Amino acid sequence: MPAGTIKDMLLVLAQSLAMIGTAPGPLAESEIRYGRDIRGILSDRCFLCHGPDENAREANLRLDDFSFATADRNGRAAIVPGDLQNSLLWQRINTNDPNDVMPPPESGKHQLDDEQKELIKRWIESGAAYEDHWAFEPLASPIPPVHADDDWSRNEIDQFIFDVATRRDLAPNMEADRATLARRLFLDLTGLPPTADELDSFLQDERPDAYERLIDRIFTEEPYRTRYAERMATPWMDLARYGDTSGIHMDAGRSIWPWRDWVLEAYRQNKPFDEFVIEQLAGDLLEDPTPEQIIASGFNRNHVTSDEGGAINEEYLMMYAIDRTNTVGSVFLGLTVGCAQCHDHKFDPVSMEEYYSLLAFFNNNEEPGVYSQVPDPYRAMEPAYEIISPEDRSRMDELNLYLENLIVERDTPSEDEAQGIASFAEQLRSDGNWNWRQGTIGHTNSSNGSILTLQPDGSLLASGDIPDVDDYTITLSTNATGLTAIMLEIMQDPSLPLGRIGRPPNGNAIMSGISAEVVSKQDPDRKETLNFTWAWADVEQPNGDFKVTNTLRPDDGRVWALGGHESPGDRVAIFTTREPFGFEGGSDVIVTLNFQSIYVKHSPGRVRLQLGQPNAEALAQLPTARTNWYIVGPYTEGDSETHYNTAYGPEESGPLRFDKKYHRQAWRYAPGVLEAQNVTLAAGKGAEYLGCEVYVPTARNMNVSLGSDDGIMVYREGEIILDERVSRGVAADQNMVQIPMQPGRNTLVFKVINTGGQGAIYHRELIPENQIPRDTLAFVLPDEAIAEGTRTRASAAWRRTYSPGYLEAEEQVRQTETELAGIREGIPKTMVMKERTEVRPTYVMMRGAYDQPDMDRQVTRGVPAILGALETEGTADRADLAEWIMGDENPITARVTVNRLWEMLFGRGLVETVEDFGYQGSWPTHPELLDWLAADFRDNGWDLQDLIKTIVMSSTYRQDSGFNPENSGDSGNELYHHYPRQRLTAEQIRDQALFVSGLLVEKLGGPSVKPYQPEGLWQEVAMQQSNTRIFERGMGDDLWRRSLYTYWKRAAPPPSMVALDAPTREYCLTKRMTTNTPLQALVLWNDEQFVEAARATAELIIKGSLDDEERITDLFIRCTGTPPSPGIMQAAKQTLGEYRIRFEVDSEGAGQLIGVGDSTAAADLPVAELASWTMLTNAVLSSDAAIVKD
Repeated sequence: MPAGTIKDMLLVLAQSLAMIGTAPGPLAESEIRYGRDIRGILSDRCFLCHGPDENAREANLRLDDFSFATADRNGRAAIVPGDLQNSLLWQRINTNDPNDVMPPPESGKHQLDDEQKELIKRWIESGAAYEDHWAFEPLASPIPPVHADDDWSRNEIDQFIFDVATRRDLAPNMEADRATLARRLFLDLTGLPPTADELDSFLQDERPDAYERLIDRIFTEEPYRTRYAERMATPWMDLARYGDTSGIHMDAGRSIWPWRDWVLEAYRQNKPFDEFVIEQLAGDLLEDPTPEQIIASGFNRNHVTSDEGGAINEEYLMMYAIDRTNTVGSVFLGLTVGCAQCHDHKFDPVSMEEYYSLLAFFNNNEEPGVYSQVPDPYRAMEPAYEIISPEDRSRMDELNLYLENLIVERDTPSEDEAQGIASFAEQLRSDGNWNWRQGTIGHTNSSNGSILTLQPDGSLLASGDIPDVDDYTITLSTNATGLTAIMLEIMQDPSLPLGRIGRPPNGNAIMSGISAEVVSKQDPDRKETLNFTWAWADVEQPNGDFKVTNTLRPDDGRVWALGGHESPGDRVAIFTTREPFGFEGGSDVIVTLNFQSIYVKHSPGRVRLQLGQPNAEALAQLPTARTNWYIVGPYTEGDSETHYNTAYGPEESGPLRFDKKYHRQAWRYAPGVLEAQNVTLAAGKGAEYLGCEVYVPTARNMNVSLGSDDGIMVYREGEIILDERVSRGVAADQNMVQIPMQPGRNTLVFKVINTGGQGAIYHRELIPENQIPRDTLAFVLPDEAIAEGTRTRASAAWRRTYSPGYLEAEEQVRQTETELAGIREGIPKTMVMKERTEVRPTYVMMRGAYDQPDMDRQVTRGVPAILGALETEGTADRADLAEWIMGDENPITARVTVNRLWEMLFGRGLVETVEDFGYQGSWPTHPELLDWLAADFRDNGWDLQDLIKTIVMSSTYRQDSGFNPENSGDSGNELYHHYPRQRLTAEQIRDQALFVSGLLVEKLGGPSVKPYQPEGLWQEVAMQQSNTRIFERGMGDDLWRRSLYTYWKRAAPPPSMVALDAPTREYCLTKRMTTNTPLQALVLWNDEQFVEAARATAELIIKGSLDDEERITDLFIRCTGTPPSPGIMQAAKQTLGEYRIRFEVDSEGAGQLIGVGDSTAAADLPVAELASWTMLTNAVLSSDAAIVKD
């Protein structure tokens, strides 16, 4: 049969499986009520200009308040109760005059239709009675109505439903058949359908309480208890806006899955809902919080965060506080409080002051506004909490104590080692290798007025006002010749802040450059400018681009930072020159030290200079000195050959140019490029450059070990040294390169060409035996110039290089540290809340802008007055807020919660606008039922399972879903005269397919997993440096976990989930929309996950029986809970036959079909037969009967 005919047959099958019904809407009651019938109209059409917002109010008229609306206005009133013709409101909504009609045409609001006008008319005529908004009224438990002829109701829920139905002449449906009811219950409470055995067991159980027993089993027995937790946690992820990435800019990965595990365990244990909420809002602030309570506070950390360079901390701190406020307002208060961010709420009684009073609770977290960018995609953004098990804690304590003793042993030199160190230092300075001469201080000067006073030890102490920038010029007189080095000591002094080395309050110092000129004493016209070739310092601040070599290029803005604020002690640096200096007959050496940088007032407080005479051999033994690494690229246009052959510019000779663009890109500091480590570069095809400047005091060859992914080209001063065009993964020692070095600066550039996948580089300098280890260079200094910390580091470096005993101890330390690091690396970390010690003040932000606080409107923490008030002593905190939210005084949270649960079970809330209980929200279809459920929930210990059981035990829930034409007066089924059919959620559809196929891996909790998805989606939305740019699909069990655990990248959520209406979770979502699109059908038919599930299900079906009808019946019971009707059976058999004919002649297509997915197809089944059943199974799994809950 042609393919088109097969498709037609499958369409007939799908249509046969569908059971489509329409639902009637409610009839209008004769009595007009302001809250139900009028407020919504006025709120939508009038309150924008005549509502609570004083700043937007026109004509000083409020229509949301009876006294304002009926007030005398020069002998007239907007509303005259009982008098329609004299009510200006009635006149304005009926006039044809465009200058008088309300709402005015320029407002963009539609005019009232005839039905709305009729309601307004009847309301005014009946007295225009106002009433308080139902959601803000104190919560009380109404008495369920009783009807003598009511033999349908099972509990109080049914009594309320039956009462309204009776008054509307509606007849509720009878109970659904037991198979349908069991499938409905399993899907609602576990998110998975019942197995055939579970279904049969229930159908065979004739005990009167069989249904209740089934509910209790789901709540208390495994695996149902865990499945229940996973089902309940899924919508909570939407509310909490859970995601595995940060969402903004890099959309970097983050770790907060332990919070999700906490939610799961809370549902498994049936934690009282008040505790569930309080711990999530303020677990970190409870008295002696447990680790679990601290983890729970991650609810308020699920919001998006930014790591954009140059972004403003204050802006994002305010954004985070706003998100938390709006989320709490939506989830727990059911209000659109965010509408009061920029102005008083246009519709609800929430002012800007009240909004920012609520925001003040969430404006005090100890966090940065803009986070740093790191390669780790599993980072827990600070503040974070480590979840350490007792076993790990015990082992770590044991290892730390052992390590402490090991380090003491390692760092205590033996007598032999002490003698070796002394001999080494003596040898370095012997035989004229290093001679130091202090010289005589002559003229000194500060360019900006600092006072430099000579001290007895030859140092200069700075005093006076501290200029923003400064230069010290110091003249040293000497008779020495053959000098090739200058030593600079920057010394502590008691007169300086903290007794440290620098003049700023933190005691730090920063130097930007050095220059020197030598003048002959005999002939002052004889001068020479020194050319510095190399530099070394005992301390370089590690948290930025702060190497001492930066001072050799004082014109590019880079600096040497000395870390004086981080640790005490003197600092010392050595600078060597290209040529020896010093004239016969004496010289004046004029040294200028520059302190010109963006770090103002960071000049040193005390300096001393000495001149050195290292001989040629000593200079040749000095190690290389280099700047930090910088990176530019990647350049991605074109193919790999283009990337190899195109000189993009950074390989040019000369110093690195930080002010220059190379094809629109510039060098940028790359702190992650470390020696002897595999360094991750950009993913995907392209060329990327890494550059640094290497300084050497003498000509030499530098040997470098390289590795790369993929090819690599090496340049020195623009000359190509290596051209390796390969495709490979990175590893150490893939290339050994000898690079010729000239005295002074040598610009070294690596060009890495990535032909696909993740790029990477490895580099390591190979140190010659005659070269002095860099960290032992302090021993070339005079003893008095070696600070204690420097001496300790130099001694350790000597022992590390030359002492076997030290190396053994170091190896023990390394092994212990490795074990500790392994334990720490395996410790889960999660994002939590942590209060700042000092409370951050909160102000009303004009127009909601982060940088426009109204300094006259500082707020104190509080809640909207319409909902009550906090009763606390002193400054309230989040714990006080959480207690109030779940307290009896708050009228709204219980209503919001039970309404959301009702929506989960019935597809629509008793208040249809589950996201808005304010003035623009819907009127409850059953107000008394909503209040009874809310009060019962609150008064019975906030027991969620008890609430759910009450609902699912009701006749209302147990009704058949069929439509009774006699109930046409309720076409929308707002009054629940039948059970409302609902399509399953995205997660339920996928989980059901995995479950019936036997592929589902049931494991509670843990990190998120990455099942199948089309290639390249993440790259399309990610920046080059994003640590979630490349989607790396999971393996094994990761492919078949429940959808709750699927990795949620906010910029590109799981595509099959999004197609089936899952949100991005960038913000809190209280209600998912249900759409019907062709893409959804394509997902169910073609997505790898569903095709594989269909094949795995088909294997089970085929192996279960030899008879086609028995197999088809088994298939339908697995997927839909009911056997097929005779008509559907015939369509299924005919479809199966057509596929058998097709695949018998298309063995290649059959093989490709059953090969989809990572699970292996059964080798003992004929390929064509398995392919045919796979197609039929796919049709059933994607049918209405399977993906709709009846």
